[in-house]
Amino acid sequence: MSSNVTLKLLKIIKFKVNLTTVTGLLISAGRALGRIGGADVEPMSIEREYQCIDDKGQLKLIRVRVPYIPGSSLKGRMRSLLEVALGLPLYSSDGKIWSHTPARTVQVNTNGDKITDAEFVEVLIDTELDRMFGYGAFPMNEVYETLKKNNSVDLMNNLLPVLTPTLIQVDDFFPDNNLVCNIYRENELVTFDDFIEDKNENRLDRVTSAADPRTVSRVKPGVTFTGSISFLVYDKNFPKFKDYLNLLTKGMRLLEMTYLGAAGSRGYGRIKFSDISVSIYDAQSGTDSVVGSYNSLDDLINNVQTLVNFVQTVQATKS
Repeated sequence: MSSNVTLKLLKIIKFKVNLTTVTGLLISAGRALGRIGGADVEPMSIEREYQCIDDKGQLKLIRVRVPYIPGSSLKGRMRSLLEVALGLPLYSSDGKIWSHTPARTVQVNTNGDKITDAEFVEVLIDTELDRMFGYGAFPMNEVYETLKKNNSVDLMNNLLPVLTPTLIQVDDFFPDNNLVCNIYRENELVTFDDFIEDKNENRLDRVTSAADPRTVSRVKPGVTFTGSISFLVYDKNFPKFKDYLNLLTKGMRLLEMTYLGAAGSRGYGRIKFSDISVSIYDAQSGTDSVVGSYNSLDDLINNVQTLVNFVQTVQATKS
């Protein structure tokens, strides 16, 4: 193996995004606190501090328990939707759950056949989605030795030029500051109940017809969350920058067209992206600049080429 392996971070593209619930949203934390009379299922929540200006123009610090959307939920849902939309191969580590999670020793079919090191490396070379969302660490030296024994060293030489850390970073999304402050100015108080609704559900045993009622607390429609999705541009992936942006926007579109969180087949989790602000941080000069604002996901999708042209022009002047 060559020792001349380098990697250079060029830019960080940050998308600050608003996400609004269209229907009730549930990313479950289970039965929190076990309150008597409380809901059987509650959304994930956390205490968070907000800064608001009251009617007298005074700054108020408001600490309130709010629901939030974990970055892992957004990232994982986008990835799984893109995997099936692209028709990527499915693997299993237990013979039961099948998903596109490439790793050494996973099963490739129901006969129990395992992936070979050569097949594993080929997947890492060919699948842009894995580089974008990340894949598990693996012992490269062991893989190299196996390939060497099988006269397949060229595969490793093809992998090194494209091997990068995870390209996409997704933050946790919290209720928008303006939303919280508007509630405060209207009620002079903000509570967890301002963000949630209770939904009564009932399950029936198909054999005995016994009822199993429960109450689900979920984020109500019309709650706007704010967070950021960042994309890391390295020298190795810069030529395919547009392809990665198209993958990201396609994943966001698939989220809008399906659902986020639990019980999506029953109408939960419909969401909408809006007010997308794009900024670029130059890792070499340390400068940060806003390059575009888009009212909707459609607006961003229609301007991907403009964004790509801007990044390419700026980078060309630095080369």
